[in-house]
Amino acid sequence: MKQLLTITALMLLVLQVNAQVKKFSLQEAVAFAKANNTTLKNNKLEVLSARKKVMEVASGIIPNISAEGSYLHNLQIPTQRLPNFINNALPPESPRGPEFIDAQFGVPFSVAGKVTASQLLFDGGFFMGLKASQEFVQLSQINLERNEVQTTIDVSRAYYLVLLAQTNINLLSSNLTQLEKTQFDLEQLAKNGLLDKIESDRINLQTSNLKLQLAKLKDQEKVALMLLKLQMGMNVNEPIELSDDLETLFKNKQVKSKESTLDMKNRVEYRLLLQQEKLYTLSKKRYQYGYAPSLVGFITHQQNTFGQKLGDIGDLWFPGTFYGVTLNVPIFDGLRKRAQIQQEDINLKITRNNIENLERVINVEVNSAQFNYTRTSEQLDIQKKNLELAQEIFNRVQLKYNNGLASTLELTVSQTDLETARTNYITAVYDFFIAEMDYQKALGNIK
Repeated sequence: MKQLLTITALMLLVLQVNAQVKKFSLQEAVAFAKANNTTLKNNKLEVLSARKKVMEVASGIIPNISAEGSYLHNLQIPTQRLPNFINNALPPESPRGPEFIDAQFGVPFSVAGKVTASQLLFDGGFFMGLKASQEFVQLSQINLERNEVQTTIDVSRAYYLVLLAQTNINLLSSNLTQLEKTQFDLEQLAKNGLLDKIESDRINLQTSNLKLQLAKLKDQEKVALMLLKLQMGMNVNEPIELSDDLETLFKNKQVKSKESTLDMKNRVEYRLLLQQEKLYTLSKKRYQYGYAPSLVGFITHQQNTFGQKLGDIGDLWFPGTFYGVTLNVPIFDGLRKRAQIQQEDINLKITRNNIENLERVINVEVNSAQFNYTRTSEQLDIQKKNLELAQEIFNRVQLKYNNGLASTLELTVSQTDLETARTNYITAVYDFFIAEMDYQKALGNIK
């Protein structure tokens, strides 16, 4: 009964562990990375920050309302010395007072409240700046897309590395199983004295070397998996499984590649430069509009109360309301705006030169990537046939060896040829996927 409970607990534990393992296809891994990659998270926050900046700039065209209040206690009321105007009003024969009168204007206590509303009526430079801030949001969005493309490439490369390592492990494990069977048979023959022990030792050495290679491949698979999880924004210790396989991905890639066409605007780098050109153009217009007058309207209402003592405050209020406009006409700024416009002209020329150069670079990249993709595709077909032929040769030599018609040396040579063919094939598979990805990147088809 105790053993049954233990077995049941172990089975439940295994089922729980298996249930926690997440499975990802290549597309799912890319989608997960776009939602969890740290760089992309920061890029999305930058887009949000740019949108908030637009709101900040746009606040300038919304009426601004402010309120102000003040309390004043004159500990000593300021005194003004005025000419004694009463003397001038008296008859010539009348006695004259002092030449000056010392007068105090104001009361000890006063409170004032004021509300002002202002509205920008016209400012060409401001409206160009608002439009530029909106275009900057688009620039941030394009930069996010650029990093999403790079994340897709990084995740795909890591995913392919894991699949290649797993394929390599499966191939090597299959060959090792066959070799271990041969090793067992030869050891039995050597024990019975029907075979020279040196033949059995050679197989043992070959088997031992394959086991070492297999252990290294498994370590490489673990490292590749950690790299994949890092690119995806996952905990590197979290277990995952890959649901895609090389053969299916290979067929899908072949179909997609035949439908590929070039459009310059599909390249994120190209759209970034176009957006930069647009921003420089708006910046130049903003400085040009700086020569135009700006007009601001305002209206103010205020209330004032005074008192000889603090208790008099608020007994009587004196209102005041006025409105008006402020016209600001720039006359001379020391050629500052002229220099700013010239700087934007220079930036525009540099950007347009970069656009022309990028167009040439993209054409070279597309042609080069297409040639490389075609060549690696052909090499992959050749290496696949070579691997199949090497496997067939090994199987025949092994059969002959089991029947005493081939030597251990022949078996070892065929095994080495098989391993070489397998390595060449795996390398060709990886080269194909990288070449195909570079081709799609050059076309701007990676999203």
